[in-house]
Amino acid sequence: MKKILLILSREYRLRLRRPSFWVLTLLVPLLLAALYALPVMAANRNARQAEVLVVDETGLFERSLRSSDELSFRRMPSLDYAHDHMADDSRIAAILYIPARETTIPRDAFLYHRSSEPPLALQQSIAAQLQMLLRNAILEDVYGLDPEVYRSVANTDIKLHTRDAATGHESFARVKGVLAAVLAVLMVLALVVFGVQVMRSVQEEKSTRVAEVVAASVHPVQLMVGKISGVALTAITQLVLWVLLATAAIGAIQRANPDLFAQAREQQTARTLATKGTDATAQYNTSVTLVDETVQGLTAINLPLVAGVFLAFFLLGYLLYGALLAALAARLDSDADALQWVLLTLSPLLVTLMLIPLLVPDPDGTLAQWLTLVPFSAPAAVVLRLPFGISTMQLIVSALLLLLAFLAAALLAARTYRRNLVR
Repeated sequence: MKKILLILSREYRLRLRRPSFWVLTLLVPLLLAALYALPVMAANRNARQAEVLVVDETGLFERSLRSSDELSFRRMPSLDYAHDHMADDSRIAAILYIPARETTIPRDAFLYHRSSEPPLALQQSIAAQLQMLLRNAILEDVYGLDPEVYRSVANTDIKLHTRDAATGHESFARVKGVLAAVLAVLMVLALVVFGVQVMRSVQEEKSTRVAEVVAASVHPVQLMVGKISGVALTAITQLVLWVLLATAAIGAIQRANPDLFAQAREQQTARTLATKGTDATAQYNTSVTLVDETVQGLTAINLPLVAGVFLAFFLLGYLLYGALLAALAARLDSDADALQWVLLTLSPLLVTLMLIPLLVPDPDGTLAQWLTLVPFSAPAAVVLRLPFGISTMQLIVSALLLLLAFLAAALLAARTYRRNLVR
């Protein structure tokens, strides 16, 4: 046991002294907090209103175009006059020119802009308004229909709310699907990064022939357990620091925007209770933005449980792949051959990522359950299913199979280490 602790301590201190460890420890939580804050910032930003000059030779659009907080229209008598006006005023974003045609229905409209093209959202907003006004003119003048009546029929919609029958809580499948994909990608990246660290450690000792001296005085199993545990302790340290720093950063974002998150929680509660009568009618008429849905979905997920299961399966998955990659490093001499074998060893995780489009729509399907039970794909498959809910029994069975696979891989790695480094 003392020898294992000595090897573990050496591996742990060696990695904590590297500047890259601390750089990544600080940058990753800031990146996660930034990704979390982007929707909030996008929802609360005050966009500068863009002004568009309108030259309408048909007379169908200029008086009906509607201004908004992001876009305003101003009528111009001619195209040349509008060009001169835009040259003198930097606040004007573009000129909308609708030429007259022999037919009563215009077919073309032109948006003249400066050297920098106007945002795509502005172009789409203008095109949508022109399309709507042209349709209304055709309905009213050609067919004698009231555009408002047509609009009320065309905009008819029904909202399908997916809820748990026992709790009545909203499912938020879209938010859970995005979170599941993010967790799976993070799991695979973490396993690759820290697994390759074990492999490089073995390669360095092999190239400097230090491994021969160590392996001659230490049992191979002790050597492998100490080396893998040392890198595992480094990984856990970094993950814990990431969680703490990311939690602090996200908490700061929530304190800076208390109204947004309080409103999201109130809306989540209201969607659980409002099932009939006037409350349900008001709920139907209240529009839910993507930001609101994201915040409500995240508050509905047991994030501490997700973080705990993620950490546990990362540790088990790392132990398995760390042992396999250590055995590869001891067996192979060529870096090119090692890279090919690394890709082959990690292929179950990569295949699981490729199957995300099939697994997210059916997280409780047969394929997802088999991938959960196969030790080589279990770390990615479990966290992929976790936001949707996974039974405790499946988690326990998957963890036990992963542990058994690690023990077998550790014995294989120890034998390979002894056979190839001590001759």
